[in-house]
Amino acid sequence: MLKGKITGIRGEDAELSLQNGQVLVVPLSAIEGEAQIGQEAVLVVAVTGSEDAGRQHLARHLLNELLKG
Repeated sequence: MLKGKITGIRGEDAELSLQNGQVLVVPLSAIEGEAQIGQEAVLVVAVTGSEDAGRQHLARHLLNELLKG
């Protein structure tokens, strides 16, 4: 997972600034939830055929974060 922050919203797109300085422009329709400037976000990249493994990895990560408090 790549962590980043939503740094801009323009029309139907959002700018996601990653920790390594890269900026990605993604459609708002590809973002779960209501995107707002300043929100933290994660990007999960999975190759075709391994989408379920990517979702499981994200679910484990979120569960661990919740358990930490």
